[in-house]
Amino acid sequence: MMKQFFEYAGRGDRKIAHDSLLRLDTDAGGVFLITQKIGKTEFVKGYCRSAIVERWGCYCMGAFRRASNLDLSRSWAAQMESELMIFHAVTVYLVPEEEWMRSSH
Repeated sequence: MMKQFFEYAGRGDRKIAHDSLLRLDTDAGGVFLITQKIGKTEFVKGYCRSAIVERWGCYCMGAFRRASNLDLSRSWAAQMESELMIFHAVTVYLVPEEEWMRSSH
């Protein structure tokens, strides 16, 4: 079950004060799912367990994506080469951690 946790309006988000930083952390057993909405469809940008949000960007630490083998019989967390830095509008959902999120290739 996905539960909306936070919504970032994009670069220059006026709901966030100029000098404010928001730290988003999950409790044990939870992961943030970051999505971007295009039209009526939401696309997964990545997953993380911690993020810092300020007026000009959302910085996801330890970001990863789901990777799978060709026949989709096994999935694992593929770490992104760098931290995920988001400047456009996204929605952050709190989702339960799944087994594939704890394993790497």
